[in-house]
Formats: sequence, structure tokens, C-alpha cells
Amino acid sequence: MTSAKFVRSLFTLLAMSASGAALDEQQSVLSVDGKRFLLDGQPIDLWGIRVGSATMNDPICQHLIDHLDDYRRHGVNAVTVFYMGCSGGYHDPFTPDGRGIDADHQRRMERILHECAQRQMVVIVGIFYQRVELGLEDQQAMRRAVRTVTERLARHRNAIINIANEQNSRRYQNLAQTLNDPRTIIDLCRVVHEADAKRLVGGGGYDHAKNEVIGRSEHVDVLLFDTNGPKPGSADLYRRFRIAGVQDKPIVNVETFGGWTAEFLPGVFSAELRAVYRAEVDAAIAEPGLSVFFHNNPWLQDAPMRYDLGGEGTADAPGIRWYFEYVRSQRSR
Repeated sequence: MTSAKFVRSLFTLLAMSASGAALDEQQSVLSVDGKRFLLDGQPIDLWGIRVGSATMNDPICQHLIDHLDDYRRHGVNAVTVFYMGCSGGYHDPFTPDGRGIDADHQRRMERILHECAQRQMVVIVGIFYQRVELGLEDQQAMRRAVRTVTERLARHRNAIINIANEQNSRRYQNLAQTLNDPRTIIDLCRVVHEADAKRLVGGGGYDHAKNEVIGRSEHVDVLLFDTNGPKPGSADLYRRFRIAGVQDKPIVNVETFGGWTAEFLPGVFSAELRAVYRAEVDAAIAEPGLSVFFHNNPWLQDAPMRYDLGGEGTADAPGIRWYFEYVRSQRSR
């Protein structure tokens, strides 16, 4: 190595250290190979949990981090978090021109990404959420906000970007209403790839005709859809999407059952309710390229939000531990 190249290499390492780009984070790289995810080149099946508002404040962020090891022990190796949060706490972290992000939200998002990378876990990073009244100036500001997120996450290679939560939701208003059009989601995925060609990105919702359009696009790496109740289930939808031409890419249900779960008591799961959750787990095991993320409004989104597993899901011992134990038992087979 010439002295000039040595000096440039030294300055690069110093710059990475000064910016906080820890070398260990470079070892956790997510990619896709056809229908499969790869982490550091090795196949990985994603099993996730939706923790949408985890960047809302420092205590709730820490609460999530405190339980990542418990998730991992049960075989759950992914979380999904939104910059704009979820129904349990939402906010607009972007400057009107789309060039800036609230420093505290960005810090917490990156901390979650770092902590997950240490555990070889994946983060689906969502951007837009339908209950938020966007302060972005115009469509170009929206595109800049997506670019800003992509650039800020550049050194975190264990992330997938999800453009918008439930892109078909009627709650999107004014500028955000453009997200209802699959062409907008596809265009914003293109923006991500222009900023970072290797960043995985996707989108979707619970309008499954629109999911087919989004999923077929060459600019979409992963179809990220939702269900709004137990039927149709993830297995049926997975087969529908494949038949519709969503080929050679992973398909992820990032929010099993959606707002339907709000009908139930916090942490209390009847035998019938457990059965529909377990059917989702069984579907993801049976179908190559399908992943499911646990979601439950009363436990994970309603106040007080909880990311711990709690008890066994009965009235005397409320919690979601039973689901995680089922994932672990099924995966161990």
C-alpha cells in the first residue's frame, strides 16, 4: 500500500469512529436472494413484532431495548418501528422542506438499529403514518423526507424501509393522501434506491389489489402488507400475491390483524383468538418467503404501551408470552 493510500485509509477509519459508525455494525448486513432474506450472507427467516411508537420518548425506547434479548431467546428476530409512530403515540418529526428530522427521534431510531444489530436482529423502519397531519410543504418535500431517512440510515445495514403504514388508509389527508396511490409508493421506493442502491425497501397495506401492483414493481424489494382481521389469512394472501405475479421477493405481514385486535382485553387471549394467531405462525413456517409480525393493539399500542412479554395471556396473568413460546416451539421443529 502506498503512503497516500495508507493515509486515506487511516482518515476513513478515523472519520467512521468520530461519526459513531461502529465497525461492529458493519457486520450485520441484510439482503435478499429471491424469496429469502440473508443476514451476513446466511439465510434468515424473519419473525417480528410491531412496536410502532418506540421512538416516541426515551423511556419507551429503553423499554423496548430492555426486552430485545427476551424476543431473541424465543426466536423473534425483528421489530418494526415508525418514525411517525402508531395510534398509541404519533408525531411529525420532519422539517417542512423534508431535509431535517427531529434529532431525538433520529437518535432513538439509530439506537434501536444499533441494539438490534448487536443481536443479529432486523428492523423494518416505517416512515409515514396515517394519523399524522403532515407539515411537509409539497410532493418534492415528501420525496426529500424519504431521501433524508435513507441517507441518515446509510450505515445501518440491518434495516428495511417501509414507505407508509397501511398506504390505502382513508385517514391520509391532503398531501399524505397521495400515498393511497400505489404509484406514489413505487416512486418513493425509487427515491430510496437512488439514495442507496442496496437498501431494501417496500410498502403496502390491506387493500390487496393495490398490494399486487406494489409487489410487482421492480423498485420494490419486499411486499410489506397488513391484514385487517383474521380473514383472509396470511397464507391465503401469500398465495394470491404469488399468483398475481409478486415473484422472487419476500412477502411480509407487518401487522397481523390490524385494528381488529382493539376489540379484546389487554393481554387476555381466548382459545379462539390464540388459534388465529397460531395459524399465522403455521402459515409462515409452511410458506417459503412469508414472514409475519405479531401485532396487538391493547398490549403494544394502547396506553400504557408494553413491549415486555408479560404472562401467559390469561385474565390472571395477562401477556403475550404464549405467542412467543409458540413461535419458539414451532421453529425448533
